[in-house]
Amino acid sequence: MSPEHAASGRSSGKVIIVVVLVIVALLAIIAGIMYFAEPAKSLPSILGTITHPPGRANAHRPIRGTAALVVGVVLLVAAWFAGRPSRR
Repeated sequence: MSPEHAASGRSSGKVIIVVVLVIVALLAIIAGIMYFAEPAKSLPSILGTITHPPGRANAHRPIRGTAALVVGVVLLVAAWFAGRPSRR
């Protein structure tokens, strides 16, 4: 363990977990914003593009957007808890 990690009480595994949680949280928040901003026909295919029926293709997806935002916030909170220095 390097002296920097020993002084702060953080292991490299803990730092990796925090970084991964933050990245996934930011991706979820971006997806949530896209669900609110773009109609279903304009979404990237990874987010579930709808082209048929035409009535749903022009609609937004607020439930999926809300779910993605909630997941993003929960992951940011989890990253904060994981990144706290341990009490000794």
